[in-house]
Amino acid sequence: MKPSFDISTTAIQQFCKGDNQALSQLYKEGLPQFYLIAYRYTKSQQEAEDIVADCFEKLFCMPLQKRHQKFIEEQINLKALLLVMIKNKSIDVVKTKNNRGRIVEGIKLFLPIAVFNGAKQSLTDENFKSILNCLPEREKIIITLSMEGYTNKEVADQLGISEKTAANQLAIIRKKIKELWKTFME
Repeated sequence: MKPSFDISTTAIQQFCKGDNQALSQLYKEGLPQFYLIAYRYTKSQQEAEDIVADCFEKLFCMPLQKRHQKFIEEQINLKALLLVMIKNKSIDVVKTKNNRGRIVEGIKLFLPIAVFNGAKQSLTDENFKSILNCLPEREKIIITLSMEGYTNKEVADQLGISEKTAANQLAIIRKKIKELWKTFME
């Protein structure tokens, strides 16, 4: 395994002055180590690559004044910051994936347990779509975004509401769907 790399003071100073090539070099040198950290959490090559790229993109987009403040004045260790960013982003990805799985499983609980043929599955899908069509437009948007895997925060950001409001509305919508399903399907 390649030994751990160190970030030189010169590279940090260059980065703080706006030389993104310095950070690009750090990316190339540290990629194996950063990738392994993300992969340990996600167990997915694509997600690990995306996480590392996202974390570096955040640093690339950081304004020069903030770079100088963080890495020169406050002397925050850039490598340590990257490691924490990658770890936290990896944990967020895993949590999001788990939450999406729970949502899907929760919805599946209200669908028939055994589907023996495509016609029955098609009918079930159509009934579920019909139930969704009974909801007001905003509720359809919220549940659709949730079913597509968006987090409550992402839904809230898209709709311009608070995360708590999105979570509350989603809970209400799920309850409505359960009641409608029982009414129409039982």
